[in-house]
Parts: sequence; C-alpha cells; structure tokens
Amino acid sequence: MPEKPPRSLDLEQPCNHFELRLEDGVAQGKHLTDGKITLYSEIWVDGHHIDEPHFIDLPLLVQSLHEQRWFEIFTCGCGVGECAGIVDGIQVTHDADLVRWSFRRPQSAGNLLDPALSEWEKTAVPVVLTFERAQMVKAIDDYLDAVRALVGVEPSKFEWPVHGLFVQDVVNIDVSKPFYDIEGGG
Repeated sequence: MPEKPPRSLDLEQPCNHFELRLEDGVAQGKHLTDGKITLYSEIWVDGHHIDEPHFIDLPLLVQSLHEQRWFEIFTCGCGVGECAGIVDGIQVTHDADLVRWSFRRPQSAGNLLDPALSEWEKTAVPVVLTFERAQMVKAIDDYLDAVRALVGVEPSKFEWPVHGLFVQDVVNIDVSKPFYDIEGGG
C-alpha cells in the first residue's frame, strides 16, 4: 500500500510535524565524494519523507524561520534552484507561532523549457503545510547536534552537498538567529 503524502492543514487537523534528518548511510560513510563523506539531508513531514530528489539549502531553511518570502529550500547542488528545474520554490508565511509552507509538488519541472514546464504547470499539486515554529526550531537544532556529533573534531572528512557552504559553517549555525543578517549587512 503506498504511503500517504503529507496532508494540508485544515482547521480540524493539528499542525504538521517537521523533521530534518541525515540521509540513511551518511553516518556509516556510504556517501563518499572525492574521499569525503557528503552530508546529504532529508525533510520528513508527519513521518513521511518529502521525496523531492533535491539538495536542501540549510541556510535558507533557517532563514525561513525568521523571514516571510519565497525560498528555494530545495535546490540544485550548485545552489540555484532553477538549475534543477525548480519553478517556484516554497512560499513561507508566518502567523503567530506558526510557519506555513505553500508550494507545488513535485518542486521540479525537470527543466524550465516547454513542454516540460507546461506539463508541470498542469500536473503539479498545490500543498500547504503548517508547522509550529518551536517544533521546527527544535527539529533543526536536533539535526545540527547530530551533524556536530558525527563530524566531531574532523570536519575535513566531510563535505556539504550544496556549493558555497562548508561543514564548518553548518556546525556553527544558530537556529535562533537568521543565517543572513540582511539589515546588519552580514
């Protein structure tokens, strides 16, 4: 029996449950690139893997806890979502202590040229997920603690799959603060 996809929130249902996990096999060193273990990540919602086959932009995921706008949380290894055929990204809005994601699945049209884009526009399914902000913060903190424990004192043995971010950057992320301090110039 196929698994049910994450549900959209309606007024009768509780918030969705967010998890960020290292991909199976990472801790066992199964994901090697140029002799380094690649720290591939997965987003799970309500116990189901959101099976977008794309990398996760961790800084933008953290930023989305602090700012409302469109985010390319799923991206290409180069860091540009359009390269992976991602059309819209995820619209993130905040309401009180909630974080709401609105997007279409699949995230990618395959490429951004017709006819693939036209087919995606006809078939991609709108999804709305609503998370408690505190639960998301804890889940991302738990994930970062797992990365820190795995990496230990040897970050040079590991690599981050999205270009431009280094493992040393990842272990220093503070989820309680925006990753990008736009107003402060950082």
